[in-house]
Amino acid sequence: MLRDLNEVDIKSLINSDTTPIKEIQKFSCHTQAVERCVKLVTEASNKVCGHEAGDGYIRATLKSRSVIHNFFKRSDFKCVVDIEKKKHNKPKNPTLEKSL
Repeated sequence: MLRDLNEVDIKSLINSDTTPIKEIQKFSCHTQAVERCVKLVTEASNKVCGHEAGDGYIRATLKSRSVIHNFFKRSDFKCVVDIEKKKHNKPKNPTLEKSL
């Protein structure tokens, strides 16, 4: 609601004696989609710390849900992240990696 106002405008509204007339946008706040998002944001805040980490967690969860709508058996499951790519990036001999 305040993102369209700069800091000077906000301070002048606070210091003025009149009540500002500002049109408040209507948002649907009692829908299933909003409730799902609230649940997801709450879950993200419990799992990770920080704005960027929370954003990444939410985006990864939504991407996973878009790929996997429902699965009932293991053969239906698909990984969003390419696990093979991660395996190839790991050093083959960790003790050699430490000595370098």
